[in-house]
Amino acid sequence: MIPAAGALVLVGLALFVAGLLTGGNAFFWACVAACVAAAALLVAARRQISAHPAAAAAADEPAQAPVAAGSAPVPAEPEPALGTEDPPVEEVEVTDLLLIVDLKDEVLVVDERPRYHVAGCSWVGSRTTIPLPLDEARTDGFTPCGTCRPDRTIAGRARASRKAT
Repeated sequence: MIPAAGALVLVGLALFVAGLLTGGNAFFWACVAACVAAAALLVAARRQISAHPAAAAAADEPAQAPVAAGSAPVPAEPEPALGTEDPPVEEVEVTDLLLIVDLKDEVLVVDERPRYHVAGCSWVGSRTTIPLPLDEARTDGFTPCGTCRPDRTIAGRARASRKAT
């Protein structure tokens, strides 16, 4: 549905240009009709995606073993073999994001992979990592790993250090 909506937007653009070149009102009305049809397709696609939020959330959320109070979650999945898919992106809370936005804590990245990790991440395993400051990793376009949840971990450390002082 989304590619069809994109095609309709392009048709609308072509009709708009044709209307400008010829001065014909019919082209402008056809442009409006194409754009309304594209919007209807996008709304239908959005509703179709929203109709199954539980299945999408379950697919994005890694399985976790029960944890004791105060300890970090430990993924229940075994370490993936080298060359497998990237881990999911961590869903970062706004409060955590505000705490970590300018921090220089060290995170680890794997060459040619889009996520950054904290030390001990089970997804990283024996892969070769490159240490980077957190703010640099985010600026370079890396996103937080959903397995080790580095933003939550680093935000927790920042909260603990603020409470200690």
